[in-house]
Amino acid sequence: MGGRFLAASLQLTGLISSGAAALHAEVSSLLELFFVADDECAADEGACGLSALQRRVKGTSWLDGPTADGGLHEEAADRAAVEAGPAGSEVSEETPPDDAPAPSAEQAAEAGGVDESSSEPPAPQADINTAAPESVRGVAMLGCRGPWCDTVNNFNALFDTNDPAMMQRAVDTYSEWPAEDTGIAVAVTKDHYYEMYHGNVKSKLSEFLPQGMFGWSFGDEYKVFQEPTGENGREGVLVRSGTVTFALGWFRRGMFWNAVVKPTPDGWTFPFSTLDEFGDCNKCAAELIYTLKKGGLTGQGDYWAIVGLAVVKLA
Repeated sequence: MGGRFLAASLQLTGLISSGAAALHAEVSSLLELFFVADDECAADEGACGLSALQRRVKGTSWLDGPTADGGLHEEAADRAAVEAGPAGSEVSEETPPDDAPAPSAEQAAEAGGVDESSSEPPAPQADINTAAPESVRGVAMLGCRGPWCDTVNNFNALFDTNDPAMMQRAVDTYSEWPAEDTGIAVAVTKDHYYEMYHGNVKSKLSEFLPQGMFGWSFGDEYKVFQEPTGENGREGVLVRSGTVTFALGWFRRGMFWNAVVKPTPDGWTFPFSTLDEFGDCNKCAAELIYTLKKGGLTGQGDYWAIVGLAVVKLA
């Protein structure tokens, strides 16, 4: 009898030890997956990557950071090289033969030329890439509007693939960041967010996306939230509508919230967000917020760069 009791006790002890070890391994794996691998929220390091989220959206930008000193960032130089095209790729125009008749005034007008016989100056051509007027701020628009649209559309072409490598390339090429510990803000409520460092986009999404933990999709509907002015550092804010999915479950969601989700400075809220609690959802309403600045962080140059990016869960 005593031998059977001893054997049963040993078997029970083994099961408890096995279960504890399995739980410990699961917790350790989750910690490494979400939080430890990049040391994105190390102890005693103060606010977790908040240098890109310092100013409130009241006359200033909601993303902030120290301005780099002079010159173009490496990403901006890469962008300029891509937009310039390969060397020697000048576009040549076909030269008409010497005996070709001169175009008529109507033909010249249709071709966009100037009729020299008229003293009236040609009417200015409309440009869809002009800044959106104040009357459309906050109003849904199909397609990008504003002088930054080349940057936004080129970024989207890569970022929308949901291929982590292509998404990393989009961030590297069309955005600029003040520090390594800044990046995409993933807002899970109106005033709490997780920050995915800009250099870790590929590695993080390669872990998250295949497991279905979260994902997003954004369409062709935009709103201009903020026009660039001298008072807000010449930064424009563009909001794009879409959906987001979170499938963490109660246990992992709680770990995620407690370990890396941080409140916004001074409790300010993300544009158009009223969400108070963080929960899982399938294709719930979301927005992608671009903060854009001409000349990038330094304000030097004619190109537009993304200097802040946020995925905001709305429901």
